[in-house]
Amino acid sequence: MISNIRSLIGRSERSSDAFGAKINIGCGHNKLEGYLNLDCDPACNPDILVEDNDLYALPRNHFIEVHAKDVLEHIPRAHTMTALFDWASLLRPDGELFVQTSWIFGIIDIMRKANDFETIHNWKMCLFGNQVHPGDWHFNGFTEVTLRVYLTAVGLQDTGFAIEDGWLISTRAKKVEDWSHLLEMRKYEEFVVEAYRTLLGREPEEWRLSGGFGSQAGTKERYHELRSLACSAERLYKIGKHLEGRPSAQVV
Repeated sequence: MISNIRSLIGRSERSSDAFGAKINIGCGHNKLEGYLNLDCDPACNPDILVEDNDLYALPRNHFIEVHAKDVLEHIPRAHTMTALFDWASLLRPDGELFVQTSWIFGIIDIMRKANDFETIHNWKMCLFGNQVHPGDWHFNGFTEVTLRVYLTAVGLQDTGFAIEDGWLISTRAKKVEDWSHLLEMRKYEEFVVEAYRTLLGREPEEWRLSGGFGSQAGTKERYHELRSLACSAERLYKIGKHLEGRPSAQVV
């Protein structure tokens, strides 16, 4: 995978077009021209085959756009935030994530309004996926409130939400925060203190500073520690409280 990435990124840097500056996550068979197309299914023949959902080998702060259409709902709920953090980390400052996923309010409203077996039976597939082949399961669903909090937690600012076909929610979210400098802090204790202050707005617990061991600067372990704090329930709840009352989705 790494050699393939280096070859493709090198091609983009030598090219006069925008190839390689945009990335299409979970492309399936819907490959986009001018994008690096990624998928975990080799049958899709993607430009980059992702193994174990690990995007760490990709260059961070590199891409001007990450495109994730109808992908997020297929990621197990326990990994939703880590996926969003990884996508955000790939973006350069002011780069944009386009995300479209399922809007559970719309699906439920359609089912309740119809209130007949055929409609409810068919629309359940939008909630849970078709489940006819590997990967075709929906593990999660979203609202404008939850998606806004999740995006904010990973350093992205949405531009408002669109609702399409009654059940799809989408937005373009700009990268407005970047914490990559924390990954390079030489002293582990300084990293922990700054990360806690920045992401949680408080001082770290004493045991985090007195263990005598910590991740090294610039390592994958350090990246995972930072991601864990950014994606923590504590951070999500604080952001959720802070964002209460902001405008909801724009319906199109």
